[in-house]
Amino acid sequence: MKTFLGFLKGEIASSNRTPFGRSILLAMTIVMGAVTLRAQSVITSPMGGEEIVSGSTQTVSWNPKRVTGMLTVSLWDGGHGKWLSVFSNVPAEEGHISWAVPDYLEGDKFRVKLSTTGTMRGSALSRTFFSIIAPAPKVEAAVPGVTSAIDMTVHPNPSSNRARICVADLPAEIPANVEVVNEDGTTVATLYNATPDAELGLCLTLDCSKLPSGTYFAHIANSIMGRAVKLSIQH
Repeated sequence: MKTFLGFLKGEIASSNRTPFGRSILLAMTIVMGAVTLRAQSVITSPMGGEEIVSGSTQTVSWNPKRVTGMLTVSLWDGGHGKWLSVFSNVPAEEGHISWAVPDYLEGDKFRVKLSTTGTMRGSALSRTFFSIIAPAPKVEAAVPGVTSAIDMTVHPNPSSNRARICVADLPAEIPANVEVVNEDGTTVATLYNATPDAELGLCLTLDCSKLPSGTYFAHIANSIMGRAVKLSIQH
């Protein structure tokens, strides 16, 4: 056995000089290539090493040529040692989903995993860990007569049919305007344009069914402050 191993070692070392040695080197290259291909992650984002802000919307994507069937997307929270559900029943051919990152998540031991009812060629996990960090604190300028900045939310987001745009505590007797603009800054809908008689909270409905898929911004402004919230419409 030792004699054969010594012979094999010599043939590999002289792989450029003998046909048998070249054959061994080619076979080893094919095997190592197959192992590398098998270890390559099907997931293309997040791959690992990123810093993702909690409360943001991120894209989870994969290579649709290497996975088939209906997918379940899960998140490994290594800091707490548990799996969290992200999405289920996603067709593999879609290649990506939009993920609203929960605002309570934070840590540096997160990985995404795909499970499928079909087949998968490669690793089901993102290549390595990524981090989820808290958003930077907001710095608001103090405005005389106004105790807080305008608070506005949009839900559901992304939206396909109707979106609710809610504004809390509009100051009294200051004209305010709530509108939705596209990425070019063109107004596609005006939802409110009036002067509140008293401090006012609003919940307005945007009909998304007639708007093309894309990125929009719900924008509120009065004479002393403004706020814009990103809205994604997907059909």
